[in-house]
Amino acid sequence: MKYPALCFLVFSSLFAISSLPAAEREPQVKILQPGVQLTLVAEHAELATPTGVDVDEQGRIWVVATHTHFRPDDYVGPEHDEILIFSDLNKEGRAQKRQDFYNATDATMDLELGPDGWVYLAERDRILRIKDTNGDGKADIEENIAVLKSEADYPHNGLEGLAWDPNGDLVFALGENYAKPWSLTGTDGVTVKGAGEGGVFRCTADGKKLRRIAEGFWNPFGICVRADGEIFAAENDPGERPPCRVLHIIEGGDYGYERSYGSEAHHPFVSWNGELRGTLPMIHPSGEAPCGILPLGRGLLVPSWSDHRIDFYPLTPQGASFTSKPITLVKGSRYFRPSCIAADPASTKQKRVFYLCDWVDGRYQAHGYGRLWKLEIDLNKASWVGKMDLEPPTKQAELAALLRSGKSKHTRKELFQFAQDQDPFLAQSALQALSRNASNWTPQEVATWSAADRIQAVMALKLAKAAPEKWVPMFLADKNPDVQFETLRWISDYGLKAFLPLVEAKLSDSDLDYKRFEAAIATWNTLQGKPEAGIRNPELLLAKVQDTNSAPRIRAYALRLLPTQSLSAPKEGNQPVKKFPKGLTLEMLQQLLDVNDETLSLEVVRTLAGNPVAARKILAGIAEDAQQSETLRAEAIAGLATLAEQNTDLLLQLSGAKQPAVREEALRALRSITLTPPQQQSLKSLAGKYPDSADLLAAALNPKSLSEGRPALTDTNAWIQALETVKEPADPESGRRIFHHGRVANCAHCHRHGGRGNVVGPDLSSLGDKQDRVWLLKSILEPSREMAPEYQPRTIILTDGRTFTGIRLRSYVKETIRDAHGQNRTFDRSDVEMMVESPISFMPSGLVNSLTDREIKDLLAFLESGASQK
Repeated sequence: MKYPALCFLVFSSLFAISSLPAAEREPQVKILQPGVQLTLVAEHAELATPTGVDVDEQGRIWVVATHTHFRPDDYVGPEHDEILIFSDLNKEGRAQKRQDFYNATDATMDLELGPDGWVYLAERDRILRIKDTNGDGKADIEENIAVLKSEADYPHNGLEGLAWDPNGDLVFALGENYAKPWSLTGTDGVTVKGAGEGGVFRCTADGKKLRRIAEGFWNPFGICVRADGEIFAAENDPGERPPCRVLHIIEGGDYGYERSYGSEAHHPFVSWNGELRGTLPMIHPSGEAPCGILPLGRGLLVPSWSDHRIDFYPLTPQGASFTSKPITLVKGSRYFRPSCIAADPASTKQKRVFYLCDWVDGRYQAHGYGRLWKLEIDLNKASWVGKMDLEPPTKQAELAALLRSGKSKHTRKELFQFAQDQDPFLAQSALQALSRNASNWTPQEVATWSAADRIQAVMALKLAKAAPEKWVPMFLADKNPDVQFETLRWISDYGLKAFLPLVEAKLSDSDLDYKRFEAAIATWNTLQGKPEAGIRNPELLLAKVQDTNSAPRIRAYALRLLPTQSLSAPKEGNQPVKKFPKGLTLEMLQQLLDVNDETLSLEVVRTLAGNPVAARKILAGIAEDAQQSETLRAEAIAGLATLAEQNTDLLLQLSGAKQPAVREEALRALRSITLTPPQQQSLKSLAGKYPDSADLLAAALNPKSLSEGRPALTDTNAWIQALETVKEPADPESGRRIFHHGRVANCAHCHRHGGRGNVVGPDLSSLGDKQDRVWLLKSILEPSREMAPEYQPRTIILTDGRTFTGIRLRSYVKETIRDAHGQNRTFDRSDVEMMVESPISFMPSGLVNSLTDREIKDLLAFLESGASQK
């Protein structure tokens, strides 16, 4: 599309009327909270695709208008980005004057006014400052503050997010840079290097004393620093691991992300919300694609580009950091895309004024549209803001800051205790303190420490960049699984290729659990120069599966990790059918069964259960073979559950088996089909013989009875009491089969656990760490009650009437969701009529009413056990 040249003339006072079809892109803004007012200051053609904004003491609004961001070939406009000044607002709030201050930068991501008349800019590959020295209203000098060298050139995963620290330092950020190596150099020659871990940096106003203060980011596009020096960031991209994040940045913090490890939703060495030791969680999920963040009292203002809204995050102290429950202030249409935000320094005590840029259109390419808004918040009416004075730091925050400062006088014993604290910000700060003295440790000394201390020792030594040859062999041979895991993480994160033989030997260790096997595979891929492969390496995994010299347990784990092929439409029951991984055949699986190892056979049966139509004969053979173990037979029956109608006679036969697990899995499978009177009579005859299975017999005969006489789903205490009356001890293995069952609970349809299942909802492998049965049961009873924003389904309605529902992953010119089957679906925004947030979780509300009390007890026991490695 070509735009009239008139759109890009420099205006000296009054603007010409835009000839762009603005009516087709109405913002349709709604104010949702009292005391909030939003006024349009300027719009296309006065500015286009704005990426940075600030306000000076005279009330002039400085804006970056980009013309180089994925510039289309037919784009008409300035060759470079513009630095514009808007001023002289009339009674309606519209700017009457527009000044072009500078026009020489490309891929300009942010703007921040600095001391002595300097204007600081973030280009993709440099931080620079410009200045008008002769008073003609045009910048005439330019100085580099920090220069990034890298072969990556994507516009907005480079340098970004400018902010001033009260101490006079410039704070800014770097995205994941497509995992390409980079070096960042300040004016005094100090250089920082990295690759795919991103970072938040600080330097002096003239570019000296450059250093990175935090890492582990995808794209921290928005940065702000409060008056007390606390730093906050808005993470702009989530990749395959939604949501975007609002982060509290501390010195030395690691926020878990590493682009080098690829884009899959799961990698053993990547965390997004503090899942790994030593990594820090988010304050709260943000809206999709935030581009700015700014303090307001004891909270934060965060515009959301893709969710078309402006949110306020009141910060509540939580240990050494904060938590929040956001409040939406403004909501607009798909053509309201607020990006960066700046405070007016002339704001009064009771009326705070901010200015926001608006990208308008969803296209990433420069498109000629843009708006500038004035946001006013009247504190006399906006009670939702809360207190305006900053809260004093908590005792935990003071302790954490002391530990990070290097001035702590705590003993090593105390530091180890702090490093194991439940507060991740305190624990990470203690880890930094430990790392300062780690060079004084000896292997002989560390070997005598407790397992908990040895785990922290690995991390502290890694942080201290201790000589790996002195420590890695010792730790990799340690008896504690977590010490080994953290050592593998150390080898992988630092690419220590010298230890490849040890990693390969670890892959053959018959004592490995699944977590360490995943870690070893990921490490092996990294050392082979393929870190992006993560835990996927089909050739290696298939070779391990076929390797008769490998321990059966290792062959089982390799089989579990082999990627299944694309899901086909469900042909039987209600579960999609997985195709066997490429290279894997029924004949090969039968050979693995012939090894006659319980762990390997269980994994084979679970693989067969993914494609029960093809594997029906083998599964049925195992199910009816009395020579097989009870556990294996039960697993095979569970695999046949989606084909219950075709296996009714076999299931009826097995429902009379002496082995309880075999009998009850058969009864569970029969529950999903309609039984004839003779079949019902056959089951009734078993009641006196097997009274311990009376509940499952009743459920098979009358599944509707499960929803009769049960407590209300909102009465968690009543459910707890009901479960406590179940006399039988909980059976986690039964709970495991229920979790993965294709027709009863079907939890694995959306959740991953121990390497199995889908990634629609959160991975539940570590759920047992919470040790909170009431919380866990409440989550099952009322899945929509406290639904995390990142897992809120959204329904896309297309212009042709079709609808699709899924978890939103990305939004720009295309919308990408992950549907209920774990598959990504992408739609052109031009084909989307509307998108509706659903208050209803993918997880069914009445799940418990399809299970007996004993089955619920077993399911809880499985989830609480942390038994993810079997």
